[in-house]
Amino acid sequence: MQRKSFGIILIVAIGAIETSGASAQTCTPPAGFVDTPHPEIAPIEQLLSHVEEVTIERPLAALLAQGSRARLEQTIDRTSGLPGVVGTQRLTQGPFQAGTRRLVCLTDGSTVVEQVLLIEDRPGRHHFRYVVWKYTSPKFPPIRYAVGEFVRTTVSDMRTHVRWTYSFQPDRQKYPEYLGGYSDARFRESFLEGEFAQWMRNTLASGKKRAEEDIAPAGG
Repeated sequence: MQRKSFGIILIVAIGAIETSGASAQTCTPPAGFVDTPHPEIAPIEQLLSHVEEVTIERPLAALLAQGSRARLEQTIDRTSGLPGVVGTQRLTQGPFQAGTRRLVCLTDGSTVVEQVLLIEDRPGRHHFRYVVWKYTSPKFPPIRYAVGEFVRTTVSDMRTHVRWTYSFQPDRQKYPEYLGGYSDARFRESFLEGEFAQWMRNTLASGKKRAEEDIAPAGG
């Protein structure tokens, strides 16, 4: 059985959970917006990636249940220099599943588009992958798209490990191809391993705190 994810997208991300109708009303497409399929995605090993991990003192099932009740704007960090989320609007119809696409409106007035690529449940493991593109905020460097991925794994009856990976494809028209590795190094050092990594850590830390405070242990 597929479940909505806990905590995305990423925007920017903490991973493309479904939001309420009230939230969707705060988010409308900007002038000239055109809904298009996501860009062709390169193999992850060809992208620029960063990983953050956390262990949460709650069972996997409880985290997934909490995630189905939360709104994206409640889960994404607003304390760093990157914009938070104010609302979302669905661009596709039907159940929340692979292929679901939505517009995400950010606190600086910009938007991104996010689409679910994979939702996979196995005993003791929940895998969620999504792609984000059409970044319009000047707070982000030139980005063609980013792929976010959550893998939540049961460690014990009351403990879950969360591994969050973000993999970016810089916009090569704005980071000229002839710069090669130099532009990649600059992107990684000035953004991916700095401000964005801190944004990921803050988002995971607040999610851990919220989960451990809001969900009582079984039998407690």
